[in-house]
Amino acid sequence: MGNLIREERYIFQLGAEEHILRVQELIRGVERWPDKCRIRLAASHRRKAKTFYSATPREVVELAAEYLSSSA
Repeated sequence: MGNLIREERYIFQLGAEEHILRVQELIRGVERWPDKCRIRLAASHRRKAKTFYSATPREVVELAAEYLSSSA
C-alpha cells in the first residue's frame, strides 16, 4: 500500500522574489511523519535544504515563510 497525500500550493512574495510553497498533507499511508503537514524547501546558494512539519497547512506555511525571510 502506498501513501495518500493531498497537495496545496501557496505563493510567498519576499521583495522581488516569489516562492511557491508546496504543502503536502499525509492523509493515510505507510510512511510516518512527525506531524500531518510538511513543506520541503530545496537548497540554494543562501540556505540549506530544510523540511518543516506542522499540524495544519497554514502553520507549516508560516514556518517556511519565516525561515525564508530570515535567510534573505
